Amino acid sequence: MNRFLSLFVLVLFLISPKTLAQDTLISAAETLAFGLFTSTEVAKYSRGATSNAPPVDAVTKYRFREFTSQIEMVIGQEFGIEYQVNRKPRGRPIEITTVIHFPEPGLVHPRGHTYLKSEETKMVKIGYPHLHGYGFDEEWELVPGKWVFEVWHKKAKLVSKTFTVTGASS
Repeated sequence: MNRFLSLFVLVLFLISPKTLAQDTLISAAETLAFGLFTSTEVAKYSRGATSNAPPVDAVTKYRFREFTSQIEMVIGQEFGIEYQVNRKPRGRPIEITTVIHFPEPGLVHPRGHTYLKSEETKMVKIGYPHLHGYGFDEEWELVPGKWVFEVWHKKAKLVSKTFTVTGASS
């Protein structure tokens, strides 16, 4: 009995809290696709800039055209992740927060506001694919570096994907 208890404590010691958290997060959601996509339908809903995020368009139909982590800075370029929350019951709404961390110095809007990240809380349906994306619409949004896309539920990070945004190739 003491050997079993010692072995159990040793196993818990060897498994770091970070590893346990990663295992838990992976089972909560998954990335279905990532890279460049083309939006084919945008909902009438759109939101102007807020203190938490640049302007937002609600894309309702899209198609991933290239799976990549390397993104060229080109006006009209759309990129991001498609994810799915994997809890039950399927179809039940759940509140999530999507975040995009922008590289330094951030996105500097011509009217003076600087965005270091974009954060939006919304309801999604469990067991269905959802898009977390960004599209370059304006010159001021073209910032090279590491763009980190995250999906959170309460204090648990469900999904994270890093894209490297670079200048357009010749």
